[in-house]
Amino acid sequence: MTSPAPTKRQALTGNKAAAHALQLARVQVLCYFPIGPSDEVGEELSRMIQRGDLPAEVIELEHERSVMNAQITATQSGARCSFATNSEGLLIAAQQLIFASYARIPMVVVVAHRALEPPAIVRSDDQDTIMYRDIHWMHYHCENAQDVMDTVIQAYKVSEDPDVLLPAFVTYDGWEVSHNSYPVQSPTQEAVDAFLPPYELPSEVDFIKNLDFAAYYGGNRMSGYGYIDVEREYMERRFQLDEALNVTSKAKLKQAHQDYVSLNGRGYGGLIETYRMDDAEVAIVAMGSLSSTSRLAVNLLREQGKRVGLVKVRTYRPFPSEDLLEALQNVKGVVVLDRNTVAAVYNDLRSAMFGQPNPPVVLGRIIGLGGRDVTHYNVVYAAEEALAASRGRGNAKPLDWHFEVIEDEDMLSRVLNR
Repeated sequence: MTSPAPTKRQALTGNKAAAHALQLARVQVLCYFPIGPSDEVGEELSRMIQRGDLPAEVIELEHERSVMNAQITATQSGARCSFATNSEGLLIAAQQLIFASYARIPMVVVVAHRALEPPAIVRSDDQDTIMYRDIHWMHYHCENAQDVMDTVIQAYKVSEDPDVLLPAFVTYDGWEVSHNSYPVQSPTQEAVDAFLPPYELPSEVDFIKNLDFAAYYGGNRMSGYGYIDVEREYMERRFQLDEALNVTSKAKLKQAHQDYVSLNGRGYGGLIETYRMDDAEVAIVAMGSLSSTSRLAVNLLREQGKRVGLVKVRTYRPFPSEDLLEALQNVKGVVVLDRNTVAAVYNDLRSAMFGQPNPPVVLGRIIGLGGRDVTHYNVVYAAEEALAASRGRGNAKPLDWHFEVIEDEDMLSRVLNR
């Protein structure tokens, strides 16, 4: 293992950390249409380009559908691209998002989460990307600006791997992370260049040099992969897509993480990250900035002698089933915190545990929708429910919605004693 390269420490918002990471990744094309709270990423990159700090082209378009088309086309032409959006922007680009994964286009979209309308709202939850959980994009959920910085760089590495070739969302909570400042260690350009080589379009899909675009995507005609009979090969291609996401990318994600740690000395555990899980009786499972809040709750519960730990899900897609089963193999109870309306992580974890011998009690809690505050007391309450359920006590529902914001210990005590 080589010694980590020196780094630069500075205060950055989540959005500015994303922009600086894209600069370090040497993006060549910025596709842009503004939508808050993600628009600061494009604004910061535009300033870098105007100052001459980033040799890249800016493509400003009329809406996100056009922007996604531009990013797809530029990536297919051999350029590393960037785009930042969220919520309704992702809805407008739905067809292009599916095209990108089904066509195996290795690009990265940065998402500062924003809740979906109606009613009109600008606050955050993660429904805007969770609704695309089944279209074979990779989903990274970042906890803070440092996580954003490191994950954007790693996302390009994995997406562009010839054995993967899949698009990726790098997401973080709007406002809580996008506009709050954090201490961030930026890797050097030399370290990033050693980790992330220039993007090279695979020769078999290089439309500029080798292929006719229409012929490649048309059925029953010649293409870069040979003669394509849609009816004979469609299912096989979908199988290859699924294998790339749910098998190959898991190994590549872990390897990219290890390589990044070697260069920069920072790591997040790969697909998941655990905290105080060695002797845990109950585990909290969370994503994004809820992980920070959950650590505070774990520490408070530990001070009370309660053996609670945290499992942070870093990559929601591919879903880290094997890693979660290993991390949770000795616990008696689990509570999953979801900032979406469908309890996505809870349901996926329940599916992963189906058929396992002596599985723990698993509770799901939908929490913090539309930017509603989630305090560490809220997380303590959820963990207390899981502790009671794991011991056969209480009457907690397997899946429930938590509406109240628990502001202090007195309020927590009242809620627990109802």
